[in-house]
Amino acid sequence: MKKLMILTVAASLLGLAGTAAATQLFDFNAQAVMPANVGEAAEVRGTIVNGNALDTPLPLDFDNYEYTIVITGLTLISTGADDIYSGGFIAIYEDDATAADYADPASFADGTAILSGEVTEFRHAVLIGSIGNGQGYVDWTGGSRLNDLALEDQIGWPLLTSTNSSTAYVEPGYTTLWDGKVEPGADVVSVQESSLSGVKALYR
Repeated sequence: MKKLMILTVAASLLGLAGTAAATQLFDFNAQAVMPANVGEAAEVRGTIVNGNALDTPLPLDFDNYEYTIVITGLTLISTGADDIYSGGFIAIYEDDATAADYADPASFADGTAILSGEVTEFRHAVLIGSIGNGQGYVDWTGGSRLNDLALEDQIGWPLLTSTNSSTAYVEPGYTTLWDGKVEPGADVVSVQESSLSGVKALYR
């Protein structure tokens, strides 16, 4: 069953990947509370799981910190073949003290917000049974590391996720597993690296 889930998630994400061309991403596993009615909001909490396997858009220190992702206020505005959401707040936190615990929602947001912003749009669809996917966009507007991104690299990041509401994958107090990623539309170069390249170019 777990192998089937992994294959399904991978296939779902591959199908969504066409909307972005980056090889850098924030890869996350999360649990969500999805709303039942229009006007209610989704909440998502999870951990960034890149480790040393996948490049992140900003250098992260996975040896000494845990990185979490939190989405709140993502309000359901209409239902249909796709459920449409708007108005969400998203943040990525860096924490070296308290391990994230799904039984303690506050443990996902008690570190330093390195990036924060808004989910400008989001769509979620159930594909078959408990399995679905979601896709939207993120604009980064704050956080301690925001200025490590060039202005043009701060907006329009695809948010892509596969979802599964099977109780086999959902933690108590949540309704849906999210296995997703947030990525820039193209690979980004940090402001510091870009400035250094400019200095070097002067001496060529």
